[in-house]
Amino acid sequence: MDNNSIKDNIRRIRKNRKLTQEDVALRLGISLTAYRDLERGSTNIVNGNISKLAEEFDTSAEEIVLGYKPSRQASKTLEEVTGRYQSKVSLLEKQVEDLEKLVKSLEETILSKNEIIENNKEIITMLKKELGRAK
Repeated sequence: MDNNSIKDNIRRIRKNRKLTQEDVALRLGISLTAYRDLERGSTNIVNGNISKLAEEFDTSAEEIVLGYKPSRQASKTLEEVTGRYQSKVSLLEKQVEDLEKLVKSLEETILSKNEIIENNKEIITMLKKELGRAK
C-alpha cells in the first residue's frame, strides 16, 4: 500500500465516523496541522500513528492500510503460518549467529597468518643479506 491509499482510507473512515480533522487531531494528541499533513499524505504515516488512528476510529490497522477489514480466517491463517515458520526462523537465526562466530574466528586466523608471513619475509631478507656478505 502506498501513502496515498492510506491517506484516502483515513479520510474515508474519519468521515464515515462523522469526525472532524480537529476531533481526530485532539484524540491523537497532535496538532491540527500535523493531522492535516497525515490526511493529505504530505507526511509519512508511521506504525505508531496507524495504531493510534485505528484505536480512535474503532477499527483495525489493517483496514486503514488495506482499505478493508480482512476476514478472521485470513488472520488465523497468518497466525498458523507464523507459528509454523517461527521454529525455522529461530534455527536460521542460530545458524547466522554461528556463522558470524566462524567468520570472526577465520578473520583472526588470517591476521595471525599474515603476521607469520611478514615475519618470514623479514627473516628471508636478513638471510639474503647474510648470504651476500658471506660471498
